[in-house]
Amino acid sequence: MNTFEIGKEYYSRSIYNHDCVFTIKITGRTAKTVTYEYMGESRRSKIRVDDSGEYIQPDRYSMAPIFRAEREIQAEEAPAAAEETAAAPAPVAEDAAPSKVVTISQPADDGSVIVMIGQSVERNCGACFPIESGTVVGFIDVPDGVVIRGGVYALIRWDNRRDRPERVRLSDIHRRGWRSANGSPLGVFVC
Repeated sequence: MNTFEIGKEYYSRSIYNHDCVFTIKITGRTAKTVTYEYMGESRRSKIRVDDSGEYIQPDRYSMAPIFRAEREIQAEEAPAAAEETAAAPAPVAEDAAPSKVVTISQPADDGSVIVMIGQSVERNCGACFPIESGTVVGFIDVPDGVVIRGGVYALIRWDNRRDRPERVRLSDIHRRGWRSANGSPLGVFVC
């Protein structure tokens, strides 16, 4: 049976957005409860058990995440140092220490769009929501993780939420007038 262990991290995917991942780190445990860090605060929950093993539900609402002991975040293995030194040729310019400059390559076919810092964008979420305006304030390159898919994201500061920039995948930003394969006009567009 899968059980929670002190010092290990566990994840749960959001019910409504597969790319949204919640994590907890177990800090203590008794036979019936577990203490953990969740969203920056320490909490305690009752351990429940089913056929898959132990699980907890920190919040009580319809789409609250459920953390299961079987969903442990695996640490990435580092390659053995002996293998690197034995087979490592002399360093080349490409293998040199990476600079702090982020190089972002964007395809230049006719369906793509070039996104730059300071560029105005709009988001269309549908008929019941007003069109939101925002500005690209930066970029972030997120490496592939055990749980989260990496890639290059644009940081967009929306006019109605200026205090909190939002990450939007570059491939999700389109030219004005673009429509999805099913004809939907929803999405983020450059102005």
